[in-house]
Amino acid sequence: MEDLDPPRESVIAAKQILQALECLNLYWDGEVLYQSDRHTAYQLALNQLQEQTSVFPCTCNRKDIQQQGGIYQGNCRRRNINDSGLEPGNYAIRCKVSNSILEFDDLLQGKQSQNLESETGDFIIKRKDGLYSYQLAVVVDDAFQEITHIIRGIDLIDSSYRQIYLQSLLSFPQPYYGHIPVIINDQGQKLSKQHHATALDLSDPSSTLYQALLYLQQNPPNDLKKSKPSDILEWAIENWQIPKLRNLQKLDEK
Repeated sequence: MEDLDPPRESVIAAKQILQALECLNLYWDGEVLYQSDRHTAYQLALNQLQEQTSVFPCTCNRKDIQQQGGIYQGNCRRRNINDSGLEPGNYAIRCKVSNSILEFDDLLQGKQSQNLESETGDFIIKRKDGLYSYQLAVVVDDAFQEITHIIRGIDLIDSSYRQIYLQSLLSFPQPYYGHIPVIINDQGQKLSKQHHATALDLSDPSSTLYQALLYLQQNPPNDLKKSKPSDILEWAIENWQIPKLRNLQKLDEK
């Protein structure tokens, strides 16, 4: 459960998410892992990166970086966390990236490559307010939970480069990645709470699952529409075909 940012968290959001998953018969293995309880694990990873001199304190703000073209230019790279004059709350911690091409084979998008230094720059792994970044947290959690495959929206594909980079620094195994086009509204915005998308209709979970399979181009038979959620999921597991997801890319381009 990604609950790293208390000021932006809804008190009931986590409960609602779990209730929705249960309603759709999408159950999880073991106990739910909450990122808000994992600060010790994130700090241990950060300590390891610090020992490797792979991180540094940064006092730059967003305005500074925007004035540099939106990509961090390494202004604070020579700084050390133990430097005098650096007070907690006045600096973020960034991860140094290398000037080299990072590549990975996406299950849906094919070979991907990026030069982190020129296209992203050194990235934040702990914010000025003391909160750990999404990039660090998910890498530590994925390794802890032995995640082997990550299938998510293509809007997060750029994050994969930073996560793979952190995995290499921390000697974690690299999962397989697959990024699918996201559902958008008439304005081209991703369907999300931020853009006031309608919540899932949980009054008819079978219909919701069936519609999801249609969108994912899995071609479920018509007689499956009124089946129990468990039967729909069983069909989906038996008939799942990753290559069909590539059709989503074509639809997205249209």
